[in-house]
Amino acid sequence: MVSKSKVLGVGLIAALVGTINSAFAQERQLTMATMAVPGTTVETVSHGFAEKANEALRGSGISIVVNDSLLKGAQLSPAVRDGRVDLVLGVHPYISGSEPLMGLQSLPGLIQTQSDYQNVMDAFWRDELDQVWRENWNAVPLVEGAWSTHVLFTTKPVTSAEDFQGMKIRVHNPETAQFIANLGARPTPLDASEIAVGLERNLIDGLFTPACYAYHQELWRSVSHIQDWGIGPIQGWAVLVNRDVWDSLSSEDQKILKRIGQELEETMWKNFAEASGECIDGMRNNGLTVVNIDQEQREQIFTPETVSPVVDKWVQRASEKGFDGQSIIEQTRNATGNELH
Repeated sequence: MVSKSKVLGVGLIAALVGTINSAFAQERQLTMATMAVPGTTVETVSHGFAEKANEALRGSGISIVVNDSLLKGAQLSPAVRDGRVDLVLGVHPYISGSEPLMGLQSLPGLIQTQSDYQNVMDAFWRDELDQVWRENWNAVPLVEGAWSTHVLFTTKPVTSAEDFQGMKIRVHNPETAQFIANLGARPTPLDASEIAVGLERNLIDGLFTPACYAYHQELWRSVSHIQDWGIGPIQGWAVLVNRDVWDSLSSEDQKILKRIGQELEETMWKNFAEASGECIDGMRNNGLTVVNIDQEQREQIFTPETVSPVVDKWVQRASEKGFDGQSIIEQTRNATGNELH
């Protein structure tokens, strides 16, 4: 005969096991795919987002783990759209070929500074991007950020319009590719992992890339000059969560993630100029020649002949996607005060 104490003991163990299993069943780990780009705004915000979210969501059964080797940059936005990952770091210029709204910042001379970018976001662009992310990419943006200032890195000086002639330059968006082609350069596709080798083997003569990416990837070992021509200087990215995943979260958890995203975005912009400057100074200290092209020199390349074809093509692509590109440009000009030639 089984004693009453043994029955109670077995029942207690069963209840405890059930409680433990229930707790584990309720645990939900969300994966965020990002890029391995040390020292950049992307790394700071994506990892910071996960850390702050895990702290704020402690006890909710939800946690976020960051993976920076799961996908290549161009695969990130499609992955969140298709539900292959829960969150990603989506990069605007990587998808501007199919989403012209993501290429607005690359139209020549339109968005030139951090203030320009933020003013356009506040005026209308954030809402427009939000709609595109939701409707076309099945995603909800939690942070809208930007890489450090994009400048031109080259193996020889490019300080005049004529210097662009024949230069093989790696670009990552169609607007900049068309613009530099109008200048006589040769837009050259190259995977990010092959940039250093490409420079050393003369497959490319230069590239447009964020200052802090170049600094921490030590691209200064493969180039000799940095030139700031104001060509697509501010390029965006966004922390995105799959829309179905988002809808499955409680309203309280959604508020927490939105708050964290807003705080990180504000901090990123607060440190943006200083961080970009420190990276450029670091490369100057490593022997690179740094040239800030003045307005008179920039006017040599931002001409109606070089700019108008880029704008016309973008407006046409916008129409094909169902929105008024000219209206978007006008709103951008009103927000920045900058003119297209």
